[in-house]
Amino acid sequence: MLQNLLTIFFFFSLGYIYKKLKIFPQEYSKSYIDFIMYVGFPALVINNIYHLKFTSDVYLILLSGWIAIIVNIFFSYQVAKLLKLNRESAISFVMVATFANTGFLGYPYILSLYGPEGLRYAVIFDNVAMFLPIFLMAPILISFAKKEEKLFKIDLKKLFLFPPFLSLLIALALKPFPLPNLVLKILDILGSTVIPLILFSVGMNLSFSAVGRNLKPVFTVLFIKHLILPLSFLSVILIFGVSLTLPWKVAVLELAMPPMVLASIFVIEANLDKDIAVSSVALGIVLSFLTVPLIYYILENMV
Repeated sequence: MLQNLLTIFFFFSLGYIYKKLKIFPQEYSKSYIDFIMYVGFPALVINNIYHLKFTSDVYLILLSGWIAIIVNIFFSYQVAKLLKLNRESAISFVMVATFANTGFLGYPYILSLYGPEGLRYAVIFDNVAMFLPIFLMAPILISFAKKEEKLFKIDLKKLFLFPPFLSLLIALALKPFPLPNLVLKILDILGSTVIPLILFSVGMNLSFSAVGRNLKPVFTVLFIKHLILPLSFLSVILIFGVSLTLPWKVAVLELAMPPMVLASIFVIEANLDKDIAVSSVALGIVLSFLTVPLIYYILENMV
């Protein structure tokens, strides 16, 4: 495990160091992210979903993921009220305390800790139990923050044309058909570029400029996101007598990922509390190098 985590840390640190030394201008990272989103991610998603076996556990982790998100929205909002945050800050708090970076950081962690089979479950969980919920729920939460009677528009066209989600639909459509080995090989090669590029680009984009403000709500966000949410989820499924098969372990670990970058983008675009969102994302990435191994250790040794 340690060797795999050090590999993740190496690529992540390399991006941050290259930015600090100005070896690569930070604007270069946009090209990396564009490649990831429009080439690497689609190939990785199609390849993994095409080979994924849809067992009952797969459907259950997706359903449970939705339930966990909905419950955590209400829980984190109550915590935000206890912190006496105004409504806009409270919804910003809720967004980053609930939605996890199950793609850009989830994929590298899951691949390192649970291998290619675990990655297949991470891909389906990321798209169906994390990306889809935030895309549908974020407009509702933002409308509540803005005290508007009319909901922010849910752009279904943007949802279905989002490259990883569109790739998921394509992969599901292709599952009944045999694909040529050459196609599978190309998908595998392109998909294999994603993990190092993700980590490098995340490192290049890491910024702590807003961390000094709102430390109390930010650390509370991270306590909920990294520990309370995954451990509560784990406790509930154990109470219900669920056997911790690989899909369930992946689901728990995905919920333990740091706050989602897309959540902070929604917050910024809606002019909510940018500082809470950006600081939570930045500190969460660094903190994940401690908390994700902790949750993994609990999954493998204490339950």
